[in-house]
Amino acid sequence: MKGLWLLLALLPLIVHADDSELAELLGRIRQHGAAEFSYQETRKLELVSSPWQGQGQMLSSADGSLIKLQLLPRRIIMASTEQRMYFWDPEQKQRHSASADQAGAEAGQIALLRTLIQGRAGELQSSYDVAAKKQGQHWSLRFTPKPELGEQGSPTIEFSGDEDKNQHQILIGTSDGESTEYRMTKTAEGPEVENSIQRLLLEAKGD
Repeated sequence: MKGLWLLLALLPLIVHADDSELAELLGRIRQHGAAEFSYQETRKLELVSSPWQGQGQMLSSADGSLIKLQLLPRRIIMASTEQRMYFWDPEQKQRHSASADQAGAEAGQIALLRTLIQGRAGELQSSYDVAAKKQGQHWSLRFTPKPELGEQGSPTIEFSGDEDKNQHQILIGTSDGESTEYRMTKTAEGPEVENSIQRLLLEAKGD
């Protein structure tokens, strides 16, 4: 996905995040078990005048799986595991599966969300420069693709929140004017969420 960073009215001090800073911030959102989030998604597209809006649930499993269950504008399941990506659109009767390293841009974004939501953002440090920012109760982590790697199309990412550990925002974008923003609120956790994950994963696979 492509995107444009939101401009901030104030410009607080930005510092490069060392391992201790990353550990402190990621500890706020790290998932040790199954968790469910409601989400609001807004996509700003270069050739479309009005933003695209979507909403649904994201379900994160202790084994590293993530389910994005889009409910509006229509029901679609996108799933990411350590090995594979799955897509199922029951209305259009379209089903796709690919290995994690061969998935397209949409599936790649789901894998990126999985890494962030599960508090594994330190894994991105090999290909991203990381900056931490704190202002009052608000915190954010900004991930900028390392220029020396020369990877075209790698997104920039801003992951942010405040003292409410159940609410977070994720902004994903590139430099040519498009963005995807997720506003997320944790709604449940525990064994019942894990059961829902397994059920939705089986539906996505077609088993």
